[in-house]
Amino acid sequence: MDSSSIDFSAQFGGRDAAAAVLPHFKFLKAAAHGLRLEGFPFPKLAFILRVDGEVTCYGLSGSGNSEIDKDGEYLSVDIGITRGDRDRIYDLVSSAILSSCDQIRSLVESKSWEVDFHALQNCLVKLITRYKCELQGQSNVLHP
Repeated sequence: MDSSSIDFSAQFGGRDAAAAVLPHFKFLKAAAHGLRLEGFPFPKLAFILRVDGEVTCYGLSGSGNSEIDKDGEYLSVDIGITRGDRDRIYDLVSSAILSSCDQIRSLVESKSWEVDFHALQNCLVKLITRYKCELQGQSNVLHP
């Protein structure tokens, strides 16, 4: 695999969850746009935001539930955001993205796949830096 992309998707547990986290979701998507991960054994690294809301609670705070899809197209890592996490979304998501490196290591090493974890860590740091820049450029959306 030459290089892989990073993408974000989300499951919102209700309208309240979407309203609280949608701006961050859009900033994360923008931050990941065009970012390439070298030496990763899957075409895509996918982060899935699972946001507790008025209808559904996923009960996860931070990173968890990493898995490889059955077709081997992507490795996904869940990032849970509880209602109590909403006042610290940037910190929680940033920390979860960085800690996902350890989860990914455990998963791929159990399969004996080779991954350049230094490159992975550098790419995730770059993603978080871009995310912060997106937030700073749009702070009026988050704090009207």
